[in-house]
Amino acid sequence: MKPMKKTGIILLALALLCGCGQIDTEADTTTDPGKELAGDPAELYSEQLKNRPEAESVSYSVRCDYTFKFSDDTLSSYTMDGILETDQKNSMAHMVQHILANGMNSSMDGYYYGGKLYNVYNGIEYYEKMELSDVKAALLVPLDVYDFPDAIVQSVSAVETEEGSRVYTIRLNEDSRKDFFHDRYDFYGVTEMDEAEVRDGKITVSFDSEGYFLSENTEFTASFTYSGSPIEAVYTSSVTCFNYDETVITISDEMKKQHKEYVAFEDIDTSQIAPDSDYDDSPEATVTETFRKRLIGRLGYEEIEGGAVQMKFNENEAYTVDFANRTFIYSNYSINYTYSWQGDLISMGKCTYEFESERTTSECQESTVEKMKDVRNYLMMELYYCGLSLDDLRAETN
Repeated sequence: MKPMKKTGIILLALALLCGCGQIDTEADTTTDPGKELAGDPAELYSEQLKNRPEAESVSYSVRCDYTFKFSDDTLSSYTMDGILETDQKNSMAHMVQHILANGMNSSMDGYYYGGKLYNVYNGIEYYEKMELSDVKAALLVPLDVYDFPDAIVQSVSAVETEEGSRVYTIRLNEDSRKDFFHDRYDFYGVTEMDEAEVRDGKITVSFDSEGYFLSENTEFTASFTYSGSPIEAVYTSSVTCFNYDETVITISDEMKKQHKEYVAFEDIDTSQIAPDSDYDDSPEATVTETFRKRLIGRLGYEEIEGGAVQMKFNENEAYTVDFANRTFIYSNYSINYTYSWQGDLISMGKCTYEFESERTTSECQESTVEKMKDVRNYLMMELYYCGLSLDDLRAETN
């Protein structure tokens, strides 16, 4: 595999890995087991890759965790989450990334166009020349689906869910785990430590009912020795793809004017860029509490009456997250779309739409249902920007 090109943005992210603070994070990975598919799973997987449709634009939600357990049972972690919106046709992208290491937070927010990434990293504004592929690599987790050669595979299983998605679980054989983990995922360098071993490696790849690459989830367990002390390591990552051919990146003239004021990466003193310790971005005990905290800390929502939080875009348009009633409300003038994440249904006036069954009340017009689907996607995007997912939120409340 090709080595990762160390652009400035990647070097800045990797610089945070020298020390990791104590964090305890858990994610619900429960999924529908599905119905086993007939045929050889490895051949089905290869055929799935070969026939998957392509798109000119797509968005990615990414999460990654390294958890280290020391001999005295203490834990430390490195966590990262991010969003990348890409438009291959026009060679544009928008990237947001959050990193938590050594108890300190770092964030990046950048726009890519014209062969340059205009980035804000912990308040420092700069630009860097690069390719779109370099922007993708900056998220540190591979975004592409992988075609596993038979020589490295221990087993493959294939199932189909009730929604029509196909899920493949690949386990790597003992001889290949370490090299594969090193080449594809191990940006921390665990496999280069003394006495490093990778004891297990599992990759779960999903495709939706139309054949689009939907997600990849991984889990690797490893051990190594550092300064004579044994350390256990668990690596997990997830990539979710969405908004195929519906991702739109808007860069206004005002933004372009601001970007012209950014300095070149080579001209900034990177030693002066320090992680932001002014606010706490670490996960809370529950998904709901983490979501509320990050809506305020990351996205600028404000608390309103009743414990809800709200983001106003103008005098007439707003997002409201009502945690007491487990609802997300999109308001536009006097029209309110109210989505219940517990029931996975949405209503506007007398129209109600249930997402799982796709049932509507008789008062619904087709245009209204399409807007309702958009509103649910608005919530999903807010969750992604907070390093969470709608599945996370719903699993906790159901």
